[in-house]
Amino acid sequence: MVIDPLEAVIAWLTTALTTVDGRVAGKHRYGETWADDATGVSVHLDGGLPDLYASIAKPRLEIRIYANDQVKIVDVWRELISLSRDRLRFVQNTSKGAALIHYCYPETILSLTYDEVLKKELGIVFFESMVSEEAVS
Repeated sequence: MVIDPLEAVIAWLTTALTTVDGRVAGKHRYGETWADDATGVSVHLDGGLPDLYASIAKPRLEIRIYANDQVKIVDVWRELISLSRDRLRFVQNTSKGAALIHYCYPETILSLTYDEVLKKELGIVFFESMVSEEAVS
């Protein structure tokens, strides 16, 4: 059974990231289940290095933080940094079983911009991670 590293990271951040009250997904949910004035996070795969000899994925993640003001974006970013420092080698449950997240570190500093479509402030930061692809027991 193969673990989706993106699903593992999203599942972890959904429960661990308190500044967004569970609003973490593979794409934003504004106009669907997230209120327009709520702060939310979307996590996207952005390449990474495959390990052909081990069942480990090292995805690069693009994390987008949406909020009504930049102060809230910085608050979420600070929590992301804190979580990345506190959590090393831990098991995260996914729909396919348990995944081992070895690390999830920031690779860039936060970039602040504006999403013209959503009319929201937007922060973008890239993280490097390592997740065991095969379910661990």
